[in-house]
Amino acid sequence: MEKRAMIEIQRLGKSFRIAGGKRHVALEGIDLNIREGEFVSILGPSGCGKSTLLYMLGGFVPPSSGSIQVQGRPVTGPGPDRGPVFQEFALFPWKTVLGNVMYGLRQQGVGKREARERAMALLHKVNLASYADFYPKELSGGMRQRVAIARTLAYDPATLLMDEPFGALDAHTRTVLQNELLQIWERDRKTVMFVTHGVDEAVFLSDRVVVMTRSPGRIRTVVDIDLPRPRVRAELLVDRRYQEYVVELERLIEDVHHERDAEPAPAPVAKTTLKVATR
Repeated sequence: MEKRAMIEIQRLGKSFRIAGGKRHVALEGIDLNIREGEFVSILGPSGCGKSTLLYMLGGFVPPSSGSIQVQGRPVTGPGPDRGPVFQEFALFPWKTVLGNVMYGLRQQGVGKREARERAMALLHKVNLASYADFYPKELSGGMRQRVAIARTLAYDPATLLMDEPFGALDAHTRTVLQNELLQIWERDRKTVMFVTHGVDEAVFLSDRVVVMTRSPGRIRTVVDIDLPRPRVRAELLVDRRYQEYVVELERLIEDVHHERDAEPAPAPVAKTTLKVATR
């Protein structure tokens, strides 16, 4: 039985007024349904509106046209059902690791003792329990991002909105956090929208990958990633199917980069299932 749509996006558009009073169209005609518990990544060139789409899903930016519904309800602003995790970490520097993770729980009225217990349980999940009394400035970038993820998970949102959360990290730390994120996702099966520039990251993490056009951002195609779960990086790296997904998505992104500004996006473009070789 197919899971119901957690997120329904219909004819979504966003435009801004820029210098000189000109109108800049960031996104146009976005149609996308995301199933409950699905991990979906968004790929596209810089400036195509990937982050803007995520901010609209989070309720931080209103759409100019179209609609977004989450669990059947229109998005009219931020809510605890959608948890943002951004690249900038956004931790409170004056609070300890434990204090940062407890913050959202305390704001929701959870008692101090229960909030502490739940926060510590999450710090164990992200392998930071021994750093509970440290301050953000005393942590590495990867550790701070773990704290940010734990803080978001603390209030148990049904959907995680992740805007290049590992983009500023070194390659090794990024790999470690990708593995940890998948472990959390396998355990909790939250719905995830994940913006990235990394094709290999998108293939490794996702059930589907949305490829967007140059500005104004439209959906060029959606690719199903038919790889077994749970995913083990060492096994995938020698799996021909994984390799072909990466190569084909790289080609799609390269095609997007070379499309002329005046060239309209192909429409409508349906879901794409790449035909990849099996062992």
